This record gives sequence, structure tokens and C-alpha cells, in this order.
Amino acid sequence: MKRPSINWALMLWLMTLVGPPPAAGADDSIATAVYARVGHGYKREQLENGSFKPEYYALSNGGRIAGTTSDITVDRVTYPEVAEIAMRLLAQQNYRYAQSREQAKLLIVLQWGTTIAPNGTNYSQGVNQVAQVMAGGTPQGMGSFDTPANAADAAVGSPFEDMMVGLQMENRLRDKINEGNARVLGYLDEINHADGIQRWAGGGDHFNDLIADVEEVRYYIVISAYDFPELLKQEKKKLLWQTRVSVRAPGNRFDDSFAAMLKGAAKYFGQDSGRLIRGEESKGTVEMGELKYLGEAKDPAPAGPESAKGGKKQ
Repeated sequence: MKRPSINWALMLWLMTLVGPPPAAGADDSIATAVYARVGHGYKREQLENGSFKPEYYALSNGGRIAGTTSDITVDRVTYPEVAEIAMRLLAQQNYRYAQSREQAKLLIVLQWGTTIAPNGTNYSQGVNQVAQVMAGGTPQGMGSFDTPANAADAAVGSPFEDMMVGLQMENRLRDKINEGNARVLGYLDEINHADGIQRWAGGGDHFNDLIADVEEVRYYIVISAYDFPELLKQEKKKLLWQTRVSVRAPGNRFDDSFAAMLKGAAKYFGQDSGRLIRGEESKGTVEMGELKYLGEAKDPAPAGPESAKGGKKQ
């Protein structure tokens, strides 16, 4: 994927996000999973009216995360389309697009795609073959283990041992893919939290539900904010905050879902969600409002009613 360079605006545009229509059916909502964390020392300042003090950012396309892929519905969506909606939602949280390199304090990077599911067919076949042998049967395509020749081979290199080694390899590959998916989707902490004694003491199927999620193909969007001056001066990527959102791919399309995914994630821009948040988000309709030239942006003014008023209307 071609990564566009960072663009610097010469003017600010006021854009509005129109919410969902009054009547929403079952097809107008989507189940999202959101996980957001803030880096050490990052905390948003609030103005006297309770709104956040404006912060200025540059925007960049981070491309796919390593170990993930895309499908035709992902490929239909362009970076400008994702960036356009992300910028409007960032504006609602008082994050403003910088007009110059000097003004930008954050570099916000957008990444999206699909996870890759483990090969469930190979794993199931391996489990079934071992189960047949343990039950005294013979897997299809293999000779009987009851013959003297096979009995002599039982210690080393037997077909059963080969199957067990193959199953262990499939398990390790499955665990590796699951761990990678859990990191991309923001599921890792929640899985570790659920993988305790509560699994066996009336804790329900939460752990199994989480594993089922990461073993299923999911669309993801990751919004990461880095310290931009630090990146320019020291060439070090200091992560200030990161928000991850995902939905299941079966039954959904990314081109129909990414706006709702961003809406769900926007509630946690620059904030800590505490844990994985699984809920519903209305797809609604996203429309462009009238574009208005606001003139040259100034450095953030000291906290006060006027600066709050100017920063809040986005």
C-alpha cells in the first residue's frame, strides 16, 4: 500500500457529523470491540467549561499492521475517506489538524485491515485423528496400530507419535496466530484477565467468547498518537495514546462499517478505556456539512471562555 506523505493544511475546514436517522433497524447497528490506552505521563488538559484544551496534530497513513491482510471491501476504502471521518471525530474531541510542522504536537497514524484466522480445518482434522486412535480406531488412510510391525515401532517414529507431534505444531501455530490477532485487536489483556480460576468457578464463557473472536476474521482500525516533536528531534516514536476498534468480518463489509467503527472509537481518543469495551454502534449516515474557511490558526490561547468556545465548535 502506498503511504501518502503528511499534508499540511493552509486553512481549516469546519465539518459536521450528522447522526443516525430516527428509525434504526437491526441492520443499522454493528457490534464493536474497543480498547484504548494512554502512555505514561499523557493527560488531557480541560478548560473552565469542562471541554478539552485543543491539541494540534499531523496525520499519516500507517498502512497494514504486519501479519494482517485485507479483502475487497477493505481495498475499496481509500486513505482520504478514512482520514476525512477520523478528522471530524477528532475535532469533536478538540483535536485540531495542524497547519504547520511547528504547530503539530501529535502525529496521529491510521491503520486498518483484517486479521487472519488460524487454519481450523487442519487443526480439527488433527484432533479427530488423535481422538480416533485414543478410542481404539484407525484414522482414514492409515494402517492398523494392532499389527506386530506397528507395535514394534510404537516407541519411536510411530504414526500415532507423528500425529501427536503434528497436533502440537498446529497448536503452537494456532496460539501464535491468536496472540498476534489479540494484540492487533486489543484483546490480549482481556484474555489474560479472563484466563483464571473464574473459568472453572462459574465465570461463564467469557474466555471462550474472546478466543472465538480472535480466531475469527475481524476488521480493525488502529488510531495511534505519537509525540511529534520527539519524533522530529530524536527520531524516536513515543506513543502517547492508542485506540483500537474491531468488528467481525463475516456478515459485515468494511466499506459499510468503518464509519461506525471510528464513531465507536472516538469516545476513547486520548483516554483509557480501562478494559475491552464490547458494545453496539449505530452505522447511521455520515454527511459532509458546509465547508467554512476559518482563517489562519493561532497558537492555543490560555484556558478561558473564549478559547473554549472557539475550540468546541467543530
